Amino acid sequence: RAIAKELPLELTSVSSVMTPNPESVSPDTTVLEALQIMHDNKFLTLPVCEADGRVIGVVDVMDCVYASGGADGWRSIFASAME
Repeated sequence: RAIAKELPLELTSVSSVMTPNPESVSPDTTVLEALQIMHDNKFLTLPVCEADGRVIGVVDVMDCVYASGGADGWRSIFASAME
């Protein structure tokens, strides 16, 4: 966002370009569920949070692709989900 808006990076705080109150997933969320949330909301990353809201990690779309077996796994997951 900072680059797209041509903001001076050395003067721009992260809080001015972050997504406030982002959608998040729990550690128990499946890879397919995370991918669906990312797809539906056009996200590339999701914070992974405990029930108390504490962030314990971040998952991105490529993490999910690799977890599903790479490109071939990605295709097979979505093919079976669409049946």
